[in-house]
Amino acid sequence: MSDYSIWILEYGYVDQFPASNLFNAQPNLGRRRMPYCFGLLRSADHCILVDTGFWDPVVHDRLNKKYGETYWQPPAEIVRRAGVRPEAIGTVVLTHNHFDHAGCVPAFPNAHVYIQEEEIASFRASQQLPSRFGFLLNTCQLDLPDELDRRAADNLSTLVPGEAALCDGIRLRPAFGTHTAGSQFVVVDNAADGRWIFAGDNMYQYENVEGLNGDGVMAPIAMTTGSATTWLHAIDSVAASVDGDARRILPFHERNVWTQFPSVCFDDGLHVAEVSLAAGHRSLIPG
Repeated sequence: MSDYSIWILEYGYVDQFPASNLFNAQPNLGRRRMPYCFGLLRSADHCILVDTGFWDPVVHDRLNKKYGETYWQPPAEIVRRAGVRPEAIGTVVLTHNHFDHAGCVPAFPNAHVYIQEEEIASFRASQQLPSRFGFLLNTCQLDLPDELDRRAADNLSTLVPGEAALCDGIRLRPAFGTHTAGSQFVVVDNAADGRWIFAGDNMYQYENVEGLNGDGVMAPIAMTTGSATTWLHAIDSVAASVDGDARRILPFHERNVWTQFPSVCFDDGLHVAEVSLAAGHRSLIPG
């Protein structure tokens, strides 16, 4: 079994995000700063991104008008900040096809991209529906299927047909009918410190799993095209696989990761959290 260094890299944030967009049927929880992040994994043999973030000044401006102060950096620059050239990324795993998770695939030109087959099939089916079904496409990265087709010609994309081993110590676990039709978790098993699971948007905040105010009653995610019931069973099974420890499920929109793990805040207000550090890798956290 390999050991992977694991980092959560922040590439942007919005300052006043409504909590009602994070927790289903909870309209009066105010607003909170919400980061936008992706994951970086490194072993002796692999350099992997979990999601790619996005870079679109038009969308940045729209979010700024909706959610107060925002700040963004190109994800490729954030990868360089972590000491990795974008060209050195060998694998990209997309948890789902939303613009803030799949918007910068072209910035990593040598990466083999993995996404669930069901995610792309559902996207293509939604494109054939009347315009009144537009909700299903509103947050999708519309050109991702074309990018995957281009990469397929060079054997650099795979539509994953369900659960699969990616490489030593990493498995892809589908979460069909939850946040999206073909979402997936990324399960990392380290020899040194056990299992970590990237949630994509199937956990926005630790409270989705731990309950609001830690009451132990799971709070289903909002902003979903799937079923709350399906999500509850999926996340309960995932949590059981890490002995109920929600802090081993890694979210991409949770500001508390900066206090949960060793982290650094840069001059521009963006963070890096160091979840795990494998032997031979330099820490990204000063001191």
